[in-house]
Amino acid sequence: MTISKNYETTMENHRSAMNDTIRQRFHEFAYGMFIHYGLYTLYERGEWVMSRERMSNEEYFKVIPQFKNYGFLAEEWVGIAARSGMRYAVLTTRHHDGCFIGDELVGSFCDACRKHGLGIGLYYSVGDWSDFDFRGGAKGPNWGRFVEKTHRQLKELMMDYGPVDYLFYDGCPSPQSWKAAELHRELRRLQPGLLISCRCGLEEDVASSEQHSGTHAGLWESCYTLNDSWGYNRYDRHWKTPEKIIELLMTLRHNGGNLLLNVGPDLSGRMGKAEIGILNQVKAWLDRNGEAVYEVVPHPFDYKDQEISVAHGNTAYIQLQADYRGPERMICGIGNRIKDITLLSTGKKIGFVQNADKLTLTGLPFKKKDELPRVLKLELDGAPFGIHNPMWPEDHFRVH
Repeated sequence: MTISKNYETTMENHRSAMNDTIRQRFHEFAYGMFIHYGLYTLYERGEWVMSRERMSNEEYFKVIPQFKNYGFLAEEWVGIAARSGMRYAVLTTRHHDGCFIGDELVGSFCDACRKHGLGIGLYYSVGDWSDFDFRGGAKGPNWGRFVEKTHRQLKELMMDYGPVDYLFYDGCPSPQSWKAAELHRELRRLQPGLLISCRCGLEEDVASSEQHSGTHAGLWESCYTLNDSWGYNRYDRHWKTPEKIIELLMTLRHNGGNLLLNVGPDLSGRMGKAEIGILNQVKAWLDRNGEAVYEVVPHPFDYKDQEISVAHGNTAYIQLQADYRGPERMICGIGNRIKDITLLSTGKKIGFVQNADKLTLTGLPFKKKDELPRVLKLELDGAPFGIHNPMWPEDHFRVH
């Protein structure tokens, strides 16, 4: 308990000292690429194949000679991320199988992120199926040796590739069992601007969830797969549509988080045409609507508008929901006087009538089948504020 209280004090001091620009930059990343690539890729059945099929180390690692860990692959991945409108990327340097993907890949990934101006995230799984010291558990005779190895590897990860923005954890046992707080003090000495994932079990810098969205205090992201798999699965063609990805992105931005979208390269180390095609369609939408995604604040009307909304200064952006068909729509709960409304993607002016907190939109173009989500741009008379809906208690708010 003493360690926990001391660490809480340490974290308060850390957050106070950390440049607000670093934290704001992470929020403004908004949209990133998660890359799962490792030995499991060669089995083409997802990243949990070693555990799910209970492979021995000898059986699992026999494919090492076939593994492609060339640096140019990382350059390709990061180039795709940058051209897709993503502003950061996270690479699995070591998954639960315990196999490090190699200096050349990790180094080239970091260099490529710097070249393209992307934030650098490195994923590390503390859990290691191939290590019998880990399998023996925290009460096992060799747990101390496992902890020493974990500390050594993470220090090397933070020393060998230049400045790193974000350390993403996975597969973590109890943080006390592997002395996470002690380790993090050392990692921050090596990387003063480093943001650390809360997935280690401590209240660190960035909260993260998988395959669902919600809200968290401070910095956070939600990680989603482009299909249903993290690591490459040759049988999984259940792709999310561009519309679904955009809706996820806008909902997360409305609630204050980032979208970290996973792509698993295939056994050749390449990303497929289907994935790239989907990302290209999302990018085309971002080219017309990106100002409603990146440098924005969440739920500017304090959820009182009950819409998917964000803002920048005196400008608010509202996504027209799936139930909208046009040509009229009422939006309630906006306290500001509206000066102008346009369709963000085209600049087309939208007619409106405002009566107190009720805003009636007129002349909206009809939504076409398969059309990607549309966003309204509202010019306000000042900083956004909302008006309470009397149908709900004062302390109630709606999270999308």
